[in-house]
Amino acid sequence: MIELSFGVRVDRPSEQVFAVLADFEAYLARWAAGPIGATPTSAGATDAGSRFVVMARVGPFRVRSPYEVLAWAPPSRFSGRGIAGPVRFEEEYQLSDVDGSTELTQSIRAWPRGGFRVVEPLIRRQLRRLIASDLQRLRALVLEVYPKSGE
Repeated sequence: MIELSFGVRVDRPSEQVFAVLADFEAYLARWAAGPIGATPTSAGATDAGSRFVVMARVGPFRVRSPYEVLAWAPPSRFSGRGIAGPVRFEEEYQLSDVDGSTELTQSIRAWPRGGFRVVEPLIRRQLRRLIASDLQRLRALVLEVYPKSGE
C-alpha cells in the first residue's frame, strides 16, 4: 500500500478553495493531471455517496473511472475513492482557515493490484510528483477563479 500526504497554502478562504476543489464537473480537468472530464452518475447535489465517472487520459488511451464520494463536509473536508482500475485509491482533503488563507492537505492511500504491485515504488514516485503539481495547479486555479481586487 502507498500512503502519501501533501499540503499547500492558498491565499483565499476555505469556502472558495472548497468550491473549486470539489466542483468535479467544472474544474477537475483544469487542475488535476489526467482527468479530461467528470460526469455525475447519481442524482441530486454532491454529498457522501455521490458517484461520478471520471474520464482520464492515460498515455494514448481514454479510460472511464468510477469515483465515489465517501465524506462531504463543506468547506472543511471531503474524501472519495477510485473504485476500479489497476490502482485503487482513497483520498481525503482537509481544509483549515489560517489568517484569511486556507491550509489544504491531501492524503492518499493507493493499492496497486495484480502486476502493478511489482512496480509499486515507481507508482509511489509518480504519485508524489503528480499530487504535488496538482495542488499547485489547484492553488493557481483558485486564485484565477476568485481574484482579489487589485490582482
